[in-house]
Amino acid sequence: MRRTLTGLVAILTMATAVAVSPASARVVRMQTVVTLTERTDPAVKQALREALDTSVRGAVAMGFSRIRVDAIQVLQDTVVLATVATDGDDDDEAPDNARDQ
Repeated sequence: MRRTLTGLVAILTMATAVAVSPASARVVRMQTVVTLTERTDPAVKQALREALDTSVRGAVAMGFSRIRVDAIQVLQDTVVLATVATDGDDDDEAPDNARDQ
């Protein structure tokens, strides 16, 4: 009886492991805003570098392994960087608002 019960538990454990899909990846959309001190090319580039650095550090802190830039906006006094971070390894699943590059 004990051997049968142990075998049944082992089969149920394996079935549960197979039933849980490892393909489900976490995805988060982030938006980072950096203030522009002046609206010159070097200032915009520096603000963009700062926004990207902040986004990457945030994604790494949350445990994400991939990040991609979704949009960049240069407004009157700010730079807005929109990114998508994921911990999935598959690039086949693009978000609904994915654009052709």
